[in-house]
Amino acid sequence: MSSSLSASQLHAVSMRDPLKRVLANLFLLMSAILGAKTAGTHTQFVQWFMEECVDCLEQGSHSSILQFMPFSMVSELVKVSTMSSPKIVLAITDLTLPLGRRVAAKAIAAL
Repeated sequence: MSSSLSASQLHAVSMRDPLKRVLANLFLLMSAILGAKTAGTHTQFVQWFMEECVDCLEQGSHSSILQFMPFSMVSELVKVSTMSSPKIVLAITDLTLPLGRRVAAKAIAAL
C-alpha cells in the first residue's frame, strides 16, 4: 500500500532529495489537472500514468511513488471512469492511516 501525503504533509518532503521533490510536485500538478474539470490529452496522461502505477504495485513492486500522491487526488481519480474500481482505490490509498481509511471509504461509497 502507498502512504499518500496530504497537501499539508508535502512540506515535510526532504527538499534536498531532488527526486522526491520532483515526484511531490508532479503529483500536485496531476491533482490540479484532474481538478480543472476539463478533459483532454493531459487528463488521459494522468489516467494512464496512474494505471501504470497500480500495475507496478500489483506486480509486487516494493518501492512506490504513490507515497507522494495527495489524498485529495483519490476522489478526482474515482470520477475518471477507468479508475473507478474499489481495487484501484484500495491500491492507491494507505489504509494504515486514519485519513487514508476515511478517503478510501468515501471514494468507494461514491462509486
